[in-house]
Amino acid sequence: MQADHRKAVWDLYVRNVSYHEIAERLGLTYRQVRRCIEQERSRRGLVGQGKAQNKTKNETQPQETGLTDLPEAIYEFINKPRSREDIRNRFNLSERLLGAVLQDLRDQGKLIEEDGETVKLQKQIIPCEVPVHEADWKGDRIIRFGIASDKHFNSKYAQISNIHRLYDTFQAEGIEWVYDPGDVDEGEKMRPGHEYECYNQGADDHVAEIVKNHPRREVNGKPMKTYFISGNHDHSFIKRSGLDIGKTIAEQREDMIYLGQSWAQVNLTPTCIMELRHPADSTAYAISYKTQKMIDAMFGGTKPNLLLIGHYHKAEYLFYRNVHAIQAGCLQGQTPYMRNKGIAAMQGGWIVEVKVDDEGGVESIALRFIPFYYTTINDYLSWS
Repeated sequence: MQADHRKAVWDLYVRNVSYHEIAERLGLTYRQVRRCIEQERSRRGLVGQGKAQNKTKNETQPQETGLTDLPEAIYEFINKPRSREDIRNRFNLSERLLGAVLQDLRDQGKLIEEDGETVKLQKQIIPCEVPVHEADWKGDRIIRFGIASDKHFNSKYAQISNIHRLYDTFQAEGIEWVYDPGDVDEGEKMRPGHEYECYNQGADDHVAEIVKNHPRREVNGKPMKTYFISGNHDHSFIKRSGLDIGKTIAEQREDMIYLGQSWAQVNLTPTCIMELRHPADSTAYAISYKTQKMIDAMFGGTKPNLLLIGHYHKAEYLFYRNVHAIQAGCLQGQTPYMRNKGIAAMQGGWIVEVKVDDEGGVESIALRFIPFYYTTINDYLSWS
């Protein structure tokens, strides 16, 4: 970005204009504005965003909180429910500026809940309507995409090398879209002692690791895109700090498109519906059992044509009640927890080809599973 643009962005930023308003005024994108501000903060030697969480309570008093630290100071303050008046008084803000800061926090992936005059962090997974994404279908009779799930970055048992090998295969096969039904991250505090299974600690470092080491590939001169939902491990940050890391990752990686929490619907064509799901229950004694019960619970007329299932770390294809169901497998080795519970890790990913008619209806499906037979101990060390 040109220096005059950076100066214009910074001048508006220090006057407490929100990122979105800056973008609108200067004809820039939100990402360009955020990147510019981060560059200026670094050039001026200012504290980066995300560090204010470690300040003491005295450091968040209005007279000691700089404008650049304001969003994170408010984020820390509303860890407990606060009234809008309390926030305005503590930080000497106008109502307009408070609204702008809260919106900026939401844009960063923080889940801010407002109930009347009360503002707090949303730390529960709230069921909502299934998010719908419209794929860019151009009438092709063959639709091809990859599936790569349960990568569990930041786990000491993540197989980052295999993730890259899988994306290399996708690239060689000309795959432009990859769908990921959840758990891109290992999360934190999933159970007692879980932190010892992670090689990074804290949401900032977890996100930075994914942004750095998730594969970047190009096909036909365009970035290969990964469309992903978040899973129960990703949601651990919501429960602890009201942060949806899916949004944060997508803000920093334009090739990673966040579809929503736990499930999403993708309309591959107007008449070919695919659903991504990441359940939160435990695995079953038979590989197909959970898939069958999931489809049994669907009402007639609401079933998707394709169902992609993460979470269970199993690889399976099942055609049941006219649903083409695919358990995605995983890209994480067997953890001590899984070993103690007798849970297998079927490592690999899929290439899917869907043949459709002129209206986009499914005629047939061909699948190929790309397996990984070996687990590399401490593979993450090769990517640090």
